[in-house]
Amino acid sequence: MMATLSPTMNKPSKVMKGHHVLFWMMGFFGLMFVVNGVFLWAAITSFPGEDVHHSYLQGIHFNDRLSAQAYQEKMGWRSEVGLLTDDDGDVLICRILGPDGSALAAGPVTAEMRRAATQNSDIVLTLAPVGGGEYQASLPLLAEGAWHVIIDTNIHDGDAEVPFQAVKKIILK
Repeated sequence: MMATLSPTMNKPSKVMKGHHVLFWMMGFFGLMFVVNGVFLWAAITSFPGEDVHHSYLQGIHFNDRLSAQAYQEKMGWRSEVGLLTDDDGDVLICRILGPDGSALAAGPVTAEMRRAATQNSDIVLTLAPVGGGEYQASLPLLAEGAWHVIIDTNIHDGDAEVPFQAVKKIILK
């Protein structure tokens, strides 16, 4: 008798069907949404947005700022800005001077102290006149590092008031 070979029964192979593809696609895009959501959350919470206030309006008035700066340079107006440390704390001092070193008549003087890396520590101060073109304001305790001091006022030039701005970088150790 002859041995007969019977066909071997193979297990049915796994076939990729439509619902498998659907689940793979949903899983892939779901993972992408989750990862993008994490990156979006990290970006929003780590950077507060624009660094300057009203950047659109500053852009519109940029040419006015340039012409005021050119006039300030032409007139020879300058400023001296610094910190004085004493037992009571730090004091911001600003002198607004003409080309010959004489004091200039200025309107209210404001100073904005800004951190280079964040807006969380920014301080706006109104400086009080102490005479001789000198203005000062007491400061709260400041963190170490780089600070940008922006002095803004108006200089009385004849019948007009001309904007004056001075910028200085101060490093606290």
